[in-house]
Amino acid sequence: MTDQAQSEYYQAIAREFLRRRGASFFLSPRDLAVIADWERRGVPLRVVIEGISRAFDRLRDPSRGTKGIPLSFCEPQVLKAMAQHTDRAAGRKKPPAPRSAKVDKARGEAGRCLAALPAGDRELISLFEKAAGLLAKSSPDEEALERIDGEVDAVLWVRASVSELDGLKRHIAGDLAGRGAAEVEAAARTRLIKSSRRKQKIPYVSLFYY
Repeated sequence: MTDQAQSEYYQAIAREFLRRRGASFFLSPRDLAVIADWERRGVPLRVVIEGISRAFDRLRDPSRGTKGIPLSFCEPQVLKAMAQHTDRAAGRKKPPAPRSAKVDKARGEAGRCLAALPAGDRELISLFEKAAGLLAKSSPDEEALERIDGEVDAVLWVRASVSELDGLKRHIAGDLAGRGAAEVEAAARTRLIKSSRRKQKIPYVSLFYY
């Protein structure tokens, strides 16, 4: 990507995100790092814009306001839009891979996680049993699977220790100097959940991750 194209990529994403968020007119260093990662992955601009639009359109309670939302909030929908874009592009070149392959992979990951979870962890066991039931169907309910991922994230967030969370917030506050507590907390939540999933080997069950 040329310098001019890169600048236009960043500016277009910033304009759309700040328009939807309705907050200050600049991006944090963490927001810029998210855009840099999308650029590195080769996510087209229109796919990023589509993902940002989906993320804000799906807010469960828009009345609570959007000013503290970081760009990383949009990442799941951007990645989903990218997966769909890739599938469409593959379909133009060759027959698409069977959707069942994604379902099989997600089902296998859910089963592996269920087998590894401690017997007393009823919260996560219940969620992954529900996911396994959905993935056992020929046409799983993808929105229901996304909701389960959100519930798993919520469990991992609640279980975070105070010391772990405080340390993460202090680290992130350096990147978000001058920003509000809500934005720092949202960024900390995203990072903590990703780290917890990786360390505990808790997979996603939404098909767009496969």
